[in-house]
Amino acid sequence: MKISIDVGNGYVKAVSENGDMLHFPTVLKEKNEKSLFNSKANYQIKINDQEYYIGEIALAKKAIRIWKNDRTMNDYTEKFVALCCALLAKDDVNDIDLILGLPYSYYLEQMDSREFTDIFQDKEFDTTYWGEHKRFTIKSVKVYPQGVGAYFLNLFGISGKLKKGAAEFLKSLMIDVGYRTLDVVAFDTINGEFVLIQENSFTLEDCGVINVVNHIVNVLSAEVQLDSDEVERWLRNGNGTIQYDGGDFDVSAYENEAYEELANRIFTAINTKLQGDIKKYKNIFITGGGAEKLYAVLQKKYKNLMLQDDYVYCNAKGYLAIEQAS
Repeated sequence: MKISIDVGNGYVKAVSENGDMLHFPTVLKEKNEKSLFNSKANYQIKINDQEYYIGEIALAKKAIRIWKNDRTMNDYTEKFVALCCALLAKDDVNDIDLILGLPYSYYLEQMDSREFTDIFQDKEFDTTYWGEHKRFTIKSVKVYPQGVGAYFLNLFGISGKLKKGAAEFLKSLMIDVGYRTLDVVAFDTINGEFVLIQENSFTLEDCGVINVVNHIVNVLSAEVQLDSDEVERWLRNGNGTIQYDGGDFDVSAYENEAYEELANRIFTAINTKLQGDIKKYKNIFITGGGAEKLYAVLQKKYKNLMLQDDYVYCNAKGYLAIEQAS
């Protein structure tokens, strides 16, 4: 069974070949205490004899995102893969064809080494999720850079079938807004075939949506003592309202201000990198977690900017489309 997992610095997005999907924060914490009450808040899972909190519940329990080095990335990614496979694989499935998406800059660091794929090749997982036990093996591993999946989803469906009018989108620039970084991936067409233009593809550090969260933390610091993970949770679940000390703080104005500032930073950085080449792309797509709100600002600067369809899951679905089409 094919399962495609887009592992970002901020969120994990996963999709199976059956079309089932998962989306959760890239946060993990070992569970070492006894539970006082049973709760099915996502996600508590036992992986190879160790229990973990993953996603929203890990954030609520004061876990933080840690992406300091390759070892941390690899170790955490294993657990996210195990959770996704446990929840997405059918009961009678024992072998998984794993497709992984990684931040563009991290992918470039790994592309000449099999270290990352070797971690997963033939890896066995034994999982228990709310009494349901599953054992499975990673039979094969493919790795793609983020942004590429979104591009291919414009050409193919997740079944691998070519979409009508796909040729129109062969030459495209993909702007993938992540949690911490932003990836730009450029494609051109030669004799009717697509080619990735690495010279116009890059990662922009400090251009992710965490900047919006940090802006709100700083603005409210005199009145509200919340860290970035707590503010992020409220923004995601509280419709722009943060509850604190018995009161409600409407931060929507600060959020809009922060997105405006981030959009200007992204526009300047991309134009500096690409210079005149930016005008050569008929199609410019924006995708990723902050895509919708940034699109509202950036479309004033790029007249041909389009909001990517299914911008949350498009990379994970696109990786699956590549494999199904090949």
